[in-house]
Amino acid sequence: MTTTKHLPLIIVAVLLAGCGNIQGQLDREKISSLHYDTVECPALIAQKNAAMSQISQLTNGAGYREPSVITGFGPILPDYRTANQKKAGALQGQVDSMTRSIARRKCTG
Repeated sequence: MTTTKHLPLIIVAVLLAGCGNIQGQLDREKISSLHYDTVECPALIAQKNAAMSQISQLTNGAGYREPSVITGFGPILPDYRTANQKKAGALQGQVDSMTRSIARRKCTG
């Protein structure tokens, strides 16, 4: 019975996959820029600047860098980032979306 031989490994993989895998969290941080198209340009630029400031505070001025995940292991690795890194990642997703909306609408400010 090969299945029973690998059962502990299967159980560990299933448990890790259910613990908020890092790839799923990183994917959720990427949001559509269409959400920001209803916000007036000056207000959107102010929101983007405020979010960038928060990212700087959360990362002690280093800026957010997406963690490198070995290809194929993202779905089974738990999200090992600190609370500040997770907050900065979510904010960076918003900043990226705002930037795309600002560029698409040719906002100046």
